[in-house]
Amino acid sequence: MNLLFLILVVAVIAGVIFMVYMNKKHSAAKSEIDLDLERTKYDQYKQELLATDFPQLKQWMKGKSIDAFTSASVPQSTANKVQEMVTDGIKNVALSAVGVKLIRIETDCFWVLSGNDLYFFSTNTVGELDETIVFDNFRIEKAQLQYGGMLKSQLGAYSKSSEEYLPKIHIITFDMDGSPLSLEIHDRINYINDPTDMLNLKKQLERRAKYQVVGEKFLAILQNKFPGLKIA
Repeated sequence: MNLLFLILVVAVIAGVIFMVYMNKKHSAAKSEIDLDLERTKYDQYKQELLATDFPQLKQWMKGKSIDAFTSASVPQSTANKVQEMVTDGIKNVALSAVGVKLIRIETDCFWVLSGNDLYFFSTNTVGELDETIVFDNFRIEKAQLQYGGMLKSQLGAYSKSSEEYLPKIHIITFDMDGSPLSLEIHDRINYINDPTDMLNLKKQLERRAKYQVVGEKFLAILQNKFPGLKIA
């Protein structure tokens, strides 16, 4: 019994020492990244991520331009509303065109701005394209924006991320022929650690910075394109 207790004590102490060590490494690696400098490399990072990390967006866009892109998600309220429509048999031409797959909120979703059109892509559990919604110039100009705070940590692939890396969201609400449809815009692209980089904190943080730089620029570019899209 004494030996077991000693082993447990040693294991706990070793765990604490390891956590302190990793926290120090994290702080040191983070201090080497100048986000203001990184933001000046937006165009470079956007092209790099499209080529290496998100080539599927080019495929889904079928040759159309990608002026900006970021991650997205479906609010629980929207998922509930779509589900209620299905349950109640409510028919709405615009919303029925969107489909019922918006009830799934745990898979990756993306926004892509291309010219005067805004694309919302949702994926299935293996990352394949599941649904595409295209909002044209008319719907974007009538849309409303509001700040939604930090994304809940239990949603989607962010559930295992530490709080400081959770995205802040803005909610964009479209008028779908009299029925509101709300979707979320993230201020950074969803980042998932590569298992081979688990101990390479500097590489992880550099990658996260690129994801943040590209993602946070999306809203500014969208609002510059559509000046009437103000935050309520």
